[in-house]
Amino acid sequence: PRRAVLGGTLSGVVEAVGDGVTAFAVGDAVCGMNGLRMGAHAEYVVVDAKRLVKVPSGVSHDDAAGVLFGGTAALHFLRDKGNVGPGMTVLVNGASGAIGTAAVQWAHQQGAVVTGVCSAANAGLVTELGAAHVVDYQATPVTELTTRYDLVLDTVGNIDLRSGRRLLTDRGTLLLAAASLGQMLRARGNVVAGPAAEKPEVFALLLQHVADGTLRVVHDESFTLDDIRAA
Repeated sequence: PRRAVLGGTLSGVVEAVGDGVTAFAVGDAVCGMNGLRMGAHAEYVVVDAKRLVKVPSGVSHDDAAGVLFGGTAALHFLRDKGNVGPGMTVLVNGASGAIGTAAVQWAHQQGAVVTGVCSAANAGLVTELGAAHVVDYQATPVTELTTRYDLVLDTVGNIDLRSGRRLLTDRGTLLLAAASLGQMLRARGNVVAGPAAEKPEVFALLLQHVADGTLRVVHDESFTLDDIRAA
């Protein structure tokens, strides 16, 4: 297209395949992430087959597209970088967002004790997803919390390195999913920052959890392509 098309996450039906593509066929339901090429906010998009996985039976396109970005980031930080496990204390800042809702569920399922930071209006949702404790950020700013955590996952971008480290236990890890370039350059030791890799094997794992009901995809609102500006 003459103008750049945004949108990094997609789910749809294969209309055509290129030479040498054997993993997919016309008519297959697929989903994936298109990296910096983007282009998903369109009726048709060309995607490298290596960036796609099949959508399991019973999983809607809304859920398939909805789980990838947040779920990929949640697993990257909590599983791959934070090694979340039973008995660990985890703070999720932005617990009702795309990354946060997946993170709360994943940490809870690994046996961690989760505290979610969100608005009072979303406290019920975050509790349903597995948070043992909920902090209303409008009543108590996250940087003013006095409890210490083994893992602090910031999905909002309002925790800096200094305030984040103050929230950690002695061996805790600060996970910055919404880090600035400066934070990424300064991240070392017990601070992890930067984007999550887009791995098809992670997509497949997330989709399997959605299919078997162990991972809930939270939707706020859906829009047609014609209404994309409103979204």
